Amino acid sequence: MRIDIRTRALEETTNGVRGVATVTFGGSFAVRNISIVESKAGNLFISMPSYKMKTTDENGKAQFKDIAYPVTKDFRERLQENVLHSLEIGEDVNFEV
Repeated sequence: MRIDIRTRALEETTNGVRGVATVTFGGSFAVRNISIVESKAGNLFISMPSYKMKTTDENGKAQFKDIAYPVTKDFRERLQENVLHSLEIGEDVNFEV
C-alpha cells in the first residue's frame, strides 16, 4: 500500500509544535493534524490526533486519547521517519508498506 505524506512547517509556536502532517493511506483514507513536536531535549517526534478525556490521572492532569494511531512499533518508526523527512526537505514524500 502506498502512503503519502504532506507536511507544513509552523512558524513561531509557543507549545513546541513545529509542524503538522496529513497522511493518506492507499489514496483512500487520510489522517490529518498529526503534530510534529519538539521535545524539551530538542528532538522531534510525531503526536497523533487526540481528544481530551473527561477523566484525569492521579495527579489531576488531563488525559488524552489518540483518535488514530500506528498499531505496531515498526510502523510508527517508519511513519515518524518519513514525516520528519518530509518536514526537513519541505516536500511531500511517500513510501510503500
